[in-house]
Amino acid sequence: MKLDIATLALVLSLVLFTQVLALFFQHRQNRADRGIQCWLLGASLMALGFAFMPLLRFKGLLALAMIANPLVVLGHIFLYLGVVAFFGEEEKRWPWVFGFALFIVSYYFYIFFENQITGRTVVVSAAVATVSLLTCHRLLLKRENPVAGSARFTAMAFLLYGALFALRTCLTMILPPIRTYADAPAHLSLAYIILIITSTLWTFGFILMINQRLHAEMLGEKENLQRVFNTGPDPALITRLEDGLFVDVNLGFLTLTGFSRAELIGSSTIGRSIWQELSNRERFVAELEARGVCEDMGFVLRRKNGSRFDAVLSAKTITINGSAHLVCVVRDITGRKKLESERAELAARNWQLQKAESLGRMAGAIAHHFNNQLQAVLGNLEMVAMLPREKDPALHLARATQAAERAAEVSRLMLVYLGQASGDQEPRLLSVLCRASLSSLRTTLPAGVALDLDCPAPGPVISANAAQIQQALANLVINAREALGEAPGHIRLRLRTGPGAEIPTVHRFPIDWQPQGSDYASLEVSDSGGGIAEADLEKLFDPFYSTKFTGRGLGLCVVLGCVQAHGGAVSVASGPGPGSVFRLHLPVYTVPEPLASGI
Repeated sequence: MKLDIATLALVLSLVLFTQVLALFFQHRQNRADRGIQCWLLGASLMALGFAFMPLLRFKGLLALAMIANPLVVLGHIFLYLGVVAFFGEEEKRWPWVFGFALFIVSYYFYIFFENQITGRTVVVSAAVATVSLLTCHRLLLKRENPVAGSARFTAMAFLLYGALFALRTCLTMILPPIRTYADAPAHLSLAYIILIITSTLWTFGFILMINQRLHAEMLGEKENLQRVFNTGPDPALITRLEDGLFVDVNLGFLTLTGFSRAELIGSSTIGRSIWQELSNRERFVAELEARGVCEDMGFVLRRKNGSRFDAVLSAKTITINGSAHLVCVVRDITGRKKLESERAELAARNWQLQKAESLGRMAGAIAHHFNNQLQAVLGNLEMVAMLPREKDPALHLARATQAAERAAEVSRLMLVYLGQASGDQEPRLLSVLCRASLSSLRTTLPAGVALDLDCPAPGPVISANAAQIQQALANLVINAREALGEAPGHIRLRLRTGPGAEIPTVHRFPIDWQPQGSDYASLEVSDSGGGIAEADLEKLFDPFYSTKFTGRGLGLCVVLGCVQAHGGAVSVASGPGPGSVFRLHLPVYTVPEPLASGI
C-alpha cells in the first residue's frame, strides 16, 4: 500500500514531538548544558516543519507549508550546533549563515521562479545529507571522551540518515521529474519512514550521551571527594546515625584510633567502644537529629588500646540508601587542652608570684612606715623621761602624738583599700557630691592647670558615703595633677550613666569584678599628661606602688578601696601618649522620691 506523503509527514511530526518532550525533560535537569538546548530547539523546529507540510492542501495556510522544509533544514543545523556545544567546542557561525542563506535562495527559486518539485527535493535532500554527515563526523572525532561509546552510536544514526538522503538526492536527479506529490516515487516516501527510525535513534543517543557524561562527572566528583576524604588532614568517618555502623573511615581516623579499616567497616562505634560514655553519643545524635549539623562538640573518645583522648567533633547528616548517616570530622585536642592547662597553671603561678610580690612590698612598706613612726614616738617619750622636773614635756608629747597619728592614718588607708572602712551609706546625688568638691579641688591645682566639670543635673543617684566618694575623687584629681608635672594642662571631670554591660573589661579593677545591676554611674577623671606605660597599668592600684618620685603609692589604692566598698569598679584607659582616663563605675540607686539638692 502506497502511503500518502502528507500522512507520513503528520506521523513524523508526532514522533518528533514525542522526542521533543523527552529532550525537554532532560533539559529541565541540565539547563546549563548548551548542547541540549540546541538539540531541543532543533527537534522542535523539525517537528514544526513536518507539521506544516500537510498544510499544502489548504490555500489559506499555504504560506506555512512554504516554510516547512526550511524549518526542517534549520532544525538539522541546530542538531549539529548542539553536538559542537555539548563537547565545549567553538564553531564559526558565518559559514552556516552563508550556507543556510544559499539553501533559502535555491529552495525558493524552485518555488517562485521555476516551480519544480524535483528541484526543491534535490536542494532539501542535499542540505539534509550534508548537515547529517557533518554531524556524524563531529561525533566520531570524540574517541577518547567518556561519552565516546554513545557518541559513536549516535553517529551511526546520522551516518545512515545522511547516506540515505545522499542516495535520495542522486535518485531524484536521475529519475524522471516529479510532477505532483501524489505520484511521487517510493524513495521519497521511504525517506520519511527512515527519518522516523533514525531520529528516534539519535534522540536516544543524545539522551544517552547526556546521562553518560553526567555519570562520568558524578564518578569523577565521587573520586575527588573520596580522595579529599581519605587524604584530608583531619580524621573523618561516615557512620549510620541509627546504630553507629561504620560506612567509611579515612587514614587519619585509623592513625588516631589505632584500628585497621577491616576492623571498623561493618562494625559500630558502640561495639568498638569508641565512646568513653554512651550518654555522650546520645547527646551527639540528639544534636544531629535536631539541627542536622553540629560544630565543635567536645567529647572524650577511646583508642583501640583503651587510652583516652579529648576530641572535638563536627558533623553533618547525609542520606545514603534512604537512611540517615557526612560525615564526622574528629580533631584530637588532647595536646591543646594540656597546653591550655599548663598555661592556666603558669598564669596562676605568675599571679600568685605577683600577689606575693605585692603583699611583700606592702608588708615591707607598712613595717618601714610603722618603724619610723614608732621610733619617733619612742624617741620623744625617752626625751620626756630625760627632761628635768622643771621642764615642760608638752613639745615632745605633741611630736609623739603626731607620729602615732601618722601611723594610724596608714592603718586607716589600708582598711579603705581592703574595703573595710566604716561609714554609713545613703542615697546621694553624685552630681551634687562632685560640685561640692569642685572649689576645694581647684585650690590644690597650680596656675596653668584648668579643672572642667561636665556634670548633668540632677544626674544619677548612688548609695554612698559622701566623705569616701569625695576622697576618691580628690585622689584622682591629685593623681591627674601629678601626671601633668610642671607643664600646663587641663583636667576634666565628666559624669555619665550607662548599662553595666558596656563597662570595659580591659584594665578593669578588681579583675574579677562583674556588674550586678543594669545601670551604672560613671565618674570620669581625664588629664592631658603623658599617659601610663602598659607595664605599669596592672600595678597601678597596688599599695605603695608609685611611678612618681614624690608619691607614697596609697592614693589610687584608696580609690579602689572606696569604689569596692560601694560595689563598683575602676577602669583605666591609657598608654604612652596623650593623657589618661580613670573611670569610677558605681551602681545606680533607684529611689521612690526625688532627693533634696543637698548632700
